[in-house]
Amino acid sequence: MSYEPGLLRPEVPLALAPLRRFPDLLRRRATGLAGPEFARARRVTAGWALLPPTLTLAGLLLPDVRTEALGCAVLLGLLVLLRAVLLVIFERLQQRYEPRWLAERTAALRDHEFPVLRCSVRTDETPGLSRVYDLTCGDQVGRLLDRRARERASGTHSRATLEFVCATPGRGQWPALGEVRRELAELELLTVRPVGAQARIRFPQARYLALPEPGRRPARRAYWELAGPVLVAAAGAGDREGAPGSVSAR
Repeated sequence: MSYEPGLLRPEVPLALAPLRRFPDLLRRRATGLAGPEFARARRVTAGWALLPPTLTLAGLLLPDVRTEALGCAVLLGLLVLLRAVLLVIFERLQQRYEPRWLAERTAALRDHEFPVLRCSVRTDETPGLSRVYDLTCGDQVGRLLDRRARERASGTHSRATLEFVCATPGRGQWPALGEVRRELAELELLTVRPVGAQARIRFPQARYLALPEPGRRPARRAYWELAGPVLVAAAGAGDREGAPGSVSAR
């Protein structure tokens, strides 16, 4: 399973449980499953289940084709029964695999660092204005750290918004903009990046959760929950050369 950055996105399709070559071929050929679409597969099976009794009735009403019709009805009935049994087996297998898939994807999400594009801080006193800090500039990171220290000491609060690059939901891997908001006092700022290097953000307690859908279990899709602390790797605050944070209307 690949965990390239493009595969870490707000919403992702769940993968089918991995199987060896022959069971995988049997699953694809006998059930038509390319993903965890078990509800759809059951509906198709129910439709096929109507054919054997229809052929049986036709054989009873048409003596000339009775043998052929009854033979086809028996054959189709066996195939439908086999498909139904296989769906039950593969669905139970998927239900056991789903928590492991979510755990593996969660571990990848927690270890991944996303590029930060923008950091803005807003206070209740200035609800229409946000102060933007350049996290590639050591001077502005130092100012942000000073502000955080003052707020922690005084008990005041301001809201920090961090915008970062992730992949778009769906099958494509086009870049999209993610956003997370925290109290400034809660942010963990690590001044470990060289001056001028793009800041990075990580979510050590984030997780992927199954996306529930009525009547569809196992889940077909999962989504991320960016809960817990936010770690931001920014430029070293020892470099005090740089412009102060700008103010922009939001």
